[in-house]
Amino acid sequence: MRHFLALPLLAVSLSLAMPAAAQDRAPDSEVIEKLNDPVFQEGMVSVMSGFMTAMMDLPIGQFAAAMEKAVPKNSDGREPFSRIRPDDTLGDLAARDNPNFNTEMEDKMREGTAIMGIMASEFGALLPQLKAMGERMKRRMDDLE
Repeated sequence: MRHFLALPLLAVSLSLAMPAAAQDRAPDSEVIEKLNDPVFQEGMVSVMSGFMTAMMDLPIGQFAAAMEKAVPKNSDGREPFSRIRPDDTLGDLAARDNPNFNTEMEDKMREGTAIMGIMASEFGALLPQLKAMGERMKRRMDDLE
């Protein structure tokens, strides 16, 4: 369940990095500063935490009951969704496996937003080198023709 957080963080990182790559220039220093600003990062954590809280409230029990009918039993003869009660939510399942799930989820979000700032900074510094490498590769391929 912890890896579930990686998807939204990756999506935000890529959405910020791709416009810069498409323009062949480093990310705007204002964007990099924002992504490295602890106040901005905490705001992002707050938004993501609200989103994740809403997702954790999604009922999963009825879905599991329907899946139980469609999925064969495990090799040990047990029903694959037998741990899921009809009124369980995603949050119930996450907390059952890890009682500290909510705290760890927010900690991972904080860590992820800090990593986004680092990635933006480093990507901005690396972009000129990547562009030069691409130009060298193109010249070498043109020489083959």
